[in-house]
Amino acid sequence: MQRRTGGPSPWSVLLKEKIDQRHCFLYGPYQMKDGMQFVTEPERQTPVVEESDVLVVGGGPAGMIAAIAAAREGAKTSLIERYGFLGGMATAALVGPFASVRHRYGGGRIVGGIPWEMIQRMVEHRGALLETFDYTSVRGEKTEPEGDSTTLFAAESSQPSRGDVPFDPEILKWVAEQMASEAGVRLRYHTFAAGVVKEENRIEAITVESKSGREAIRGKVIVDATGDADIAFFAGVPFEVGRTDDGALQPMSLIFRLSGVDTDALGDISRPYIHGPIRKKAGELVESKQLPMFGGPWTFWGSTFRRGEVMVNMVRLWGNGTDVHVLTKNEITARDHVQQFVRFLKKHFEEFRDCYLMDSGPQIGVRETRRITGDYCLTEEDVRTSREFRDSIALAGHVIDIHSPNGTAGQVRRKVAPYQIPYRCLLPRGVVNLLVAGRPISSTHEAHASLRVMGTAMATGQAAGIAAALAAQGIGDPRAVDVEQLQRTLRELAAPYKPGWIV
Repeated sequence: MQRRTGGPSPWSVLLKEKIDQRHCFLYGPYQMKDGMQFVTEPERQTPVVEESDVLVVGGGPAGMIAAIAAAREGAKTSLIERYGFLGGMATAALVGPFASVRHRYGGGRIVGGIPWEMIQRMVEHRGALLETFDYTSVRGEKTEPEGDSTTLFAAESSQPSRGDVPFDPEILKWVAEQMASEAGVRLRYHTFAAGVVKEENRIEAITVESKSGREAIRGKVIVDATGDADIAFFAGVPFEVGRTDDGALQPMSLIFRLSGVDTDALGDISRPYIHGPIRKKAGELVESKQLPMFGGPWTFWGSTFRRGEVMVNMVRLWGNGTDVHVLTKNEITARDHVQQFVRFLKKHFEEFRDCYLMDSGPQIGVRETRRITGDYCLTEEDVRTSREFRDSIALAGHVIDIHSPNGTAGQVRRKVAPYQIPYRCLLPRGVVNLLVAGRPISSTHEAHASLRVMGTAMATGQAAGIAAALAAQGIGDPRAVDVEQLQRTLRELAAPYKPGWIV
């Protein structure tokens, strides 16, 4: 047969005519509609491979604590995690330290219970750093553009106390696994949540994908600890993204760690403040287009605390972290920026002359994506006035920390006293057997800028896990949980949930 060359084939002409005339055609498994191609999948049965009282999706700071808490309350608990380890942003993105475990300005530890037990166990294995310090007091609020510590906090104290806990990500991975296994949590790694099977307003199962194929896992009560409210999104829960007026989001950061640094000459790197001289020189090079836009830079102990090592929080890239194309582009760009920043530090600062790149986060750190619409939405006013809630289940106290969503290095910080997070913020509208923990809980953009940190995520995860276990004992509805019983359990764990009771 002679191959026909030149000009369109008869089939391509017919195909174009069908598209032009009908704007929709079906040929085999492919479908075109309004210029978009679709694939029609055959109907199939997905095996249910696991059933639990409590199913936690996501093994980050909120999820790992939620799973341990639920299992300790006697619930048959499963946890699915997309990576091969626990820790989420703390290990997969090298974000450190654990922020707002202790209140930097108000005095006292505001996160207790299982998170504090985990930190203590890490300390025993030289995997976390706890300092002895004196507390300063909150004496008003201050709003500033991003600057160094003397600009930002001079009105309070020249030596603000540390509320954060630096840690070793490898020790965290191990300790978290040990605690989960001891509690009886069934861990399932390398498993990605792909959707939900929903009947009316109840989630019957989570569909997952892994190297084992497509499977389904059932849970009487689900805890969404994905960080992006993925399960709530799949279930049709209403949500908000970014600022109210334009939807703009806080930037992402790829954390990287350096070794070979003269930390003795660098100064007091135990406090996570901006290094003024580095910022000034970097700003000059950005203006002359010799360096990409940056944040901070913070060069301190966060996901490391060894002499000669520093964690650097400097990369700033913008976009929606639930868009895979944005994530891909930002990951590629971020690694290029890391190389530029390392060369910059080595060239311009004697303390970094002999430094080298140890590693960067396996994934970029994401500050903000979806925020669910829950039974209550925590506002900036609630945070700044420390509003009291009868159904409070956790304390928070990190500054309202808004990294500019506008593509600049700007940052606004507003100090706050310890404040309460109500249980209703964890209850998404429209689904009866779902709890959300961590940064996507129901809040405004401004309130989220304070509660998004890992110390608070662990506290809300703890409450969610206990509530899920209590709900599983009944009809599987977290709204039917006796909040006073939940609070009693938190008290027994020495986990504070109101400012008058700080450990």
